[in-house]
Amino acid sequence: MGLFKKKGKSLSDHKILIAYGDQMGIFDVWEFGKLKKKFALERAIAVIKKKPTDKVYDEADKNGVEIIISNNPRQHAEHLKRELEAPDKKVGVKKLEEVADRSITQDPC
Repeated sequence: MGLFKKKGKSLSDHKILIAYGDQMGIFDVWEFGKLKKKFALERAIAVIKKKPTDKVYDEADKNGVEIIISNNPRQHAEHLKRELEAPDKKVGVKKLEEVADRSITQDPC
């Protein structure tokens, strides 16, 4: 995944991935869940501004994706990173658009 390589680093050395954005749909949850499995992440956390539908929450539970609602998703994601990061536990923070490429479906959410 080219999106997740930056300066020679990839998600393979991360234990936790935090994605932030305005809203999250089912497609986003599916893509985030795939990344969690592919990179064997301990936790996949989405920090979003708008509360999703119950169906999105159900899919998130099935895919092991945690959803947090926040008025300032980016700031909250950075705070979570500082809180969760440890020497043996790398935490990555990405925009939700980078985690779930919506360009294929042309779906804004």
